[in-house]
Amino acid sequence: MSLWSDLAPATCLPDACFCEAVGDGLIRQPSNTWSNLGFCVAGLVMLREWRSTRVRGALSSAEALTFGLAVILVGVTSGLYHASLSFIGQTLDVQSMYLVVLLALMVNVEALRRPVRSRALQFYLAANVVLGVLLVTVPAVRRHAFGLAILGILVTEVMVRTRGLRTRGLSLLLGAVAVQALAFGIWVLDLKKLVCAPESLLQGHAAWHLLGAVASYLLWRALRA
Repeated sequence: MSLWSDLAPATCLPDACFCEAVGDGLIRQPSNTWSNLGFCVAGLVMLREWRSTRVRGALSSAEALTFGLAVILVGVTSGLYHASLSFIGQTLDVQSMYLVVLLALMVNVEALRRPVRSRALQFYLAANVVLGVLLVTVPAVRRHAFGLAILGILVTEVMVRTRGLRTRGLSLLLGAVAVQALAFGIWVLDLKKLVCAPESLLQGHAAWHLLGAVASYLLWRALRA
């Protein structure tokens, strides 16, 4: 019996929790758990860079702090999710991912409002609350909502750049998109168990975590360019 057995199980159980074998100990998926340290490192680097540079870019101090902390939170909650494979871990994991992508979307929405009469913060908070409720009540929509948020970032980024409101950081943004696309391809192969060695320390979903951390950092740099 698992140490987490008193908690409601994640919706991926019993046999759809990615490729890595599911154990009964404190850490049920070791590779998928420890690989989340990549997000923690990326978030700490973001916060350190923010303190040591004068280049602020499109991020306010509050937005930069939130972005870095949200990326660290992704690492912590995703680690909890894969360690426990519990429903609360799953919910916190995806909610923290929303905190990151919706913040990037908020920055773009804010840039598009001319003259500046921003209600982006209200939008950000409301969107996270709505998606948080959906995570609990209709968890099946969590991946679709994340995909729509990513699409929203790309669409608003194109709008910002075609209007000449942002001219730098394009190579960093394209790098983030390319890395995230590669990560998504690996995620699909792992989820569908098309490339799968359950007992191996090398896991596709762990690669998704590490590449996601890199993509988050590149997106951060693009917004600061």
